[in-house]
Amino acid sequence: MQAVTFCCRLLVAALLAFAAPAGANETQQEFVPELNAYIKLSERSRAYLQAGATGRLTQGTSDGEIGAYLDYTLKPIYRLELREANWERDRYLWVRAGYGLGGSQEGLKDFNERRFVLEATGRMPLSNEVWLVHRGRVDLRSIDGESSQRYRYRLGIEREFNVKGVPLVPYAQAEAFYDTRFDALSRGLYQAGAEIELTKQWRIEPYYARQHDMRPASGSVNRLGLVLKYYR
Repeated sequence: MQAVTFCCRLLVAALLAFAAPAGANETQQEFVPELNAYIKLSERSRAYLQAGATGRLTQGTSDGEIGAYLDYTLKPIYRLELREANWERDRYLWVRAGYGLGGSQEGLKDFNERRFVLEATGRMPLSNEVWLVHRGRVDLRSIDGESSQRYRYRLGIEREFNVKGVPLVPYAQAEAFYDTRFDALSRGLYQAGAEIELTKQWRIEPYYARQHDMRPASGSVNRLGLVLKYYR
């Protein structure tokens, strides 16, 4: 519990640095549709395929992003009921590794960023069926042929509800980014949304995010996202 408290304080302190207004810089508006597919490979592993686009409404430009990843989780030893549980909502720990491509601001035709991703996600039950979720992630990137690393830490809370038989999971989270190109914290991200189960195979997740950038330039982004998720 002391470690969790320390991580919470560290994250809050880091994100407060981004909370100040961006001054004269214009706040950008973005819409981000995304499609995710989760394909079960075994009791402990699954493939995660991701494709998304970012429409910069203020600038009139767009980016693209695709990725393929492998998720792996440990089977619970003592709580046997969690062996078949949903990874995102009930498992305590899983890791992800994979490769992604990102497009430049000129459009979706060019992928100027390549990154190898390593991340670990842990969950801790709190009171009243609320979960604390934290994730550490490393992006090993090549941007226009230049290598760099980006370290990310995200902390959030969520709780599942059942509304007229429909599972609904609202959440709120905050994330800090450290970029080795600048040897400094470069970004803070706040996000709130809800995952809604449509069927056993399909879910939808609308969300709103507020992003504060400090490097390479100061600015803010208001982002509206919509994620469609498929499970098999």
